[in-house]
Amino acid sequence: MIAMEAHLKILIVDDEPEARELLKFILQEEKGLKVVGMAGNVDDAMKLMKEELPDLVFLDIQMPDKDGFQFIELVNRDGHEPGIIFVTAFDNYAIQAIRNSVFDYILKPVRKQELFHAVERYRKRSAKGRNRDLAELIGVLKRSEPGKVKLNTRSGYILIHPAEVVYCQADGNYTHIQMSDGTKEITTQNLGAIEELLKTGTFFRVSRSYLVNLKYLARVDRKSNLCFLEYNGEACSIKIPSQKIKILESSFT
Repeated sequence: MIAMEAHLKILIVDDEPEARELLKFILQEEKGLKVVGMAGNVDDAMKLMKEELPDLVFLDIQMPDKDGFQFIELVNRDGHEPGIIFVTAFDNYAIQAIRNSVFDYILKPVRKQELFHAVERYRKRSAKGRNRDLAELIGVLKRSEPGKVKLNTRSGYILIHPAEVVYCQADGNYTHIQMSDGTKEITTQNLGAIEELLKTGTFFRVSRSYLVNLKYLARVDRKSNLCFLEYNGEACSIKIPSQKIKILESSFT
């Protein structure tokens, strides 16, 4: 159990309402912790940062529009220095970066004991050490994050960042690529070749025809065998075989 101290003000940032409520429920069981706000996106989280000045932020990495790392950059730019504990369902390159920094993280589904151990580790870190955390993690991420990839087109090639790809659709030897800003690109490479280029840990082959970025996955409907993606105020659905749904679910456990 965590020793009695002044209340630790906590902000929860996660685009899933159920995940936010679960974290809040668990944290409220422990004395000395106070959840001062919850946000489902980075913009709302930044408003709460300025209003509540939390000591510690439980932060999801994959969120529509701006992600957890963009939140960190905004926080650092504004001069805030909260502790950060990442909460994520993905053990990908980003987690490797976190492991190599001074930050902590817990994997979904969240376990109570693991959650409180992370809070305890935060409390034990010196204030001086915590003040270096944000800048250090940003530097680690910039060194480890995959850069742009080159995709061939009919007239030449394009350079895109994997994080900005929502999904890729096969069309024979061509591939249609939906970008997060709403634009679409056509590459003269087949979907298998694109899948090899986009090996960042957040892409999942839902069928022979589609490769989706799980960063934009919002919902899966088992009855209709559809997965729903949301990006830039838009939404789309893609058919997914039932056996693929089971494999996809294992990515979140």
